[in-house]
Amino acid sequence: MKTTFKSFRNLFLLTTMMLMASFVIGQDYVQNYNVISNRKSIRFSDNFTDYDVQIKGKVTVNDDDTRITGISSGGYLKISKKTFGNKRSIIIESDSKGSLSYEYYEGRTEVPYDPEGKKWLADVLLDVIRMSGIAAEDRTKRIYKKEGIDGFLEEIDMIESNSVMGIYFSELFNNFKLNENETMAACSAIASEISSNTERGSLFRDYSSLFMQSNATMVVYFNSISKLSSNTERGSVLRKISDEIDFNDPKVTEAYFGCVDKMSSNTERGSVLRNVEKTQDLSENAYSRLLTSVKKLSSNTEMGSVMRSLEKLNMKNPAIANAYFNAINSMTSNTEAGSTLRHLISHYELSDENYVSLLGCVKKLTSNTEAGSVMRKIKSINMQNTAVLTTYFDAINTMTSNTEAGNVLSYTIKTHPLTDPAWERLFSVTGRLTSNTEMGNVLRTAIPVMPYNPNVLNTFFDATHKFTSSTEHGRVLRTMTESSQFDKAACLGLLESAKLITSNTEKSSVLQKVAGTPLIQDKEVKDKYMDVASTLSSNTEYRNAVEKIVQ
Repeated sequence: MKTTFKSFRNLFLLTTMMLMASFVIGQDYVQNYNVISNRKSIRFSDNFTDYDVQIKGKVTVNDDDTRITGISSGGYLKISKKTFGNKRSIIIESDSKGSLSYEYYEGRTEVPYDPEGKKWLADVLLDVIRMSGIAAEDRTKRIYKKEGIDGFLEEIDMIESNSVMGIYFSELFNNFKLNENETMAACSAIASEISSNTERGSLFRDYSSLFMQSNATMVVYFNSISKLSSNTERGSVLRKISDEIDFNDPKVTEAYFGCVDKMSSNTERGSVLRNVEKTQDLSENAYSRLLTSVKKLSSNTEMGSVMRSLEKLNMKNPAIANAYFNAINSMTSNTEAGSTLRHLISHYELSDENYVSLLGCVKKLTSNTEAGSVMRKIKSINMQNTAVLTTYFDAINTMTSNTEAGNVLSYTIKTHPLTDPAWERLFSVTGRLTSNTEMGNVLRTAIPVMPYNPNVLNTFFDATHKFTSSTEHGRVLRTMTESSQFDKAACLGLLESAKLITSNTEKSSVLQKVAGTPLIQDKEVKDKYMDVASTLSSNTEYRNAVEKIVQ
């Protein structure tokens, strides 16, 4: 078969890919590290070398890391190394008195320990030490005392095993009181040298107090925690902090919440944010920053949960209030936003400025049910404040549900002391309702308590002019004739409104109710009465109306 250019090219590409794969694999290694009681088993392998190390008891080495100086009574150290098929092994055992015995093998053949075994042990011992953690305490003390933190970190850089690095860091922290710079260097090294989230998380939790010794170390600590790729570990570390965090320091505050913001799990972020308010003394700036973190959550459920858990907010602080309402406005769930706004109303004494912002949030809700529920939760509000008044009725006006808008308007009448401008605005909004039933309910609710002054009466009757239902129109006007405040001005306005009723029966019924009041004795009222009666197209209803005032 002739080899084509295409087949040759494919063969070349395949060969190249195999060589590249071989190169990559050659850089990989596998290490298994098991500890059972006081026994350790370590397996290390790459494409060139296999190590098998078994340890029982405490092992000590000389200062050059070339010789075993002691093994605790009854212990042993077994080292096996295979390189390109060639295997060498050494077994060092300690008797009941701590005396050491040695066995050295090349392949399966035992060879005298001295000099070949001794020389081989000196060659491999440092590698074994670094992969197993042998003599970690003694070596940490020796290196730190001689070379300081720089020497210690250089040694850490030579260790591949996360668990062994963890042992060394623990020995360093347990045996030495580090200064601020040393602490920051060690903390940063944990984040950069150790790849295991579990190992890093364990060190960050266990030595949290060390890393919290100053504001400078706190900043490094939080920045280091943020490098954990496990949300669970990062959340666990942050929740474990029991020392006081200085949230009066802007750098500390930003480092902490920046660490939270970098988590990809809304659940963990929410948990940390709820926890920090319960366990720490947050400054006002920190509360504002916390709410900024809340806004960055992509889960409405977590956002709402965190915001409803906050118990110490100073809503009179403009920065906190702005951050709070900005977070609510970023919610896409009407249910969570509504629930959070109701919680705020129930648990905090809100200023006029707070209510303006809160009502602005209500306007943005697309659920009439939630919007209405929030507004009916308000027990006290200052309608004398123009901004409050405007946003309050604007919020009602944005509702597309006549039922919810009507319910809120009726609730407003029953609950809040209203100024004249508030009454005028209320009737203006009522007149925009497209449901005659809801409009009638609101106006009838208002009649016993509304002020009967010219401006309020004018807006009231303007609302009645919007009725398309003669039944509801007539019912409202008849109800007004029964009010103890019903006076001449109200009567004249009522008669003018009655002119617009298209049903002869309803119009006549309203006129007859007016005829039953003392006001009919007033000449101006009577003349207006007859003017309205003249618009009746039914002779029967006209006669019924006129007979009421001529008897």
